[in-house]
Amino acid sequence: MAMSSIERVTAALELREPDRVPTMDVMEEYSNIYEILGKKPVPLGFLVDNKYASRLFDLACPLVNKLHLIDREMDHFSHDRVDASVRMGYDSVWTMHVPIWRFPDSKTATDIYGRYYDLVVDHKGNIGTPMYRGGLLSGPDDWDAWDKKDILRLPERANRAFSHIQKDFGNDIFILGSFLFGLFETCWQPFGFERFAVMIRREKEFMRRYIKFYEDLYCMMIEAWADAGLPGAVYSDDQAYRSGPMLNPKMMEEFFGDSFRRITETAHRLGMKIVVHTDGDVYPLIGWFADCGFDGVHALEPTAGVELAKVKEMVGDRMCLLGNVDVTHILVDATREEVFADIKQRIADAGKGGGYIVAPTNSHPGMRLERLRWMLEAVEEYGHYPLKV
Repeated sequence: MAMSSIERVTAALELREPDRVPTMDVMEEYSNIYEILGKKPVPLGFLVDNKYASRLFDLACPLVNKLHLIDREMDHFSHDRVDASVRMGYDSVWTMHVPIWRFPDSKTATDIYGRYYDLVVDHKGNIGTPMYRGGLLSGPDDWDAWDKKDILRLPERANRAFSHIQKDFGNDIFILGSFLFGLFETCWQPFGFERFAVMIRREKEFMRRYIKFYEDLYCMMIEAWADAGLPGAVYSDDQAYRSGPMLNPKMMEEFFGDSFRRITETAHRLGMKIVVHTDGDVYPLIGWFADCGFDGVHALEPTAGVELAKVKEMVGDRMCLLGNVDVTHILVDATREEVFADIKQRIADAGKGGGYIVAPTNSHPGMRLERLRWMLEAVEEYGHYPLKV
């Protein structure tokens, strides 16, 4: 008898064999999501690119920020992206709810944590995820004076949004809640990496207090997601470049290890599964993630040299593996034969015994729906247990 999507994903996260290798959607791109839903959104990129429209947007920005219009749009978007995942036939969806952006003008954005960004427009004229450029904080005094009201409202907003999403789609798909950003990114980006590197050596007392604030916030977010009925979470926190970890793993343990363990313990106490996401070469971190109690790890980026079979050998008996499907070629411009061959190899590398979920390594505006559908078809072809690959 076929399992439900919820049962299938739960089995994989518990390192058991389901009836079929599960799939997870990570897509956060407006153009693809609304194509799936049959909607025709107005591409708002002209507010950035058109000099006349951008001047009007400049004038409107104070009112947009005051009325939290972007926050309301995020509620709708998070709901739509789960709807799209269900319609595509995924077993699980990593969905973010991030009411964090503010717009000083038509070219830039800031967030409630203290970062600034450039606004970007995708190939279809939609405003994409803003591109991080730097921090707005220079030291402890700036942080102590920072207006934290919107940060402290995040759990309540998340609970409201995800309660609605879980009610509408929770029987059809395994929903993994998430928000931006994890502790590491949130602790270095508002200051910039050079300043952060100095502070963790010279201002340790402040850094521990600063990290503790966001540790508490993250645990409150997990409580909010659990109260909304979500079965799982993705702890998204990029910690590595393609060349290796951004910070020495020993320092990661010193400053973040206890926080990570409290986060995973909070999720487990509430009956939730929790997966860690980071791009880059994660080989030096992978065992530590398991030690911290994460149920799974994503993205296992092949363009960073991460080999799925090697990770399976390293931690496959301790964590579920998610991802490793390339978003630079396979899901962008590969042939159907290439997509099928790639998915067949991913399943062969990590599917034995359970504990693998097929997923793209990340969201990317270049991904094409046709290739994503081929990926799902390939899982149906090769992913049923007992595996024949």
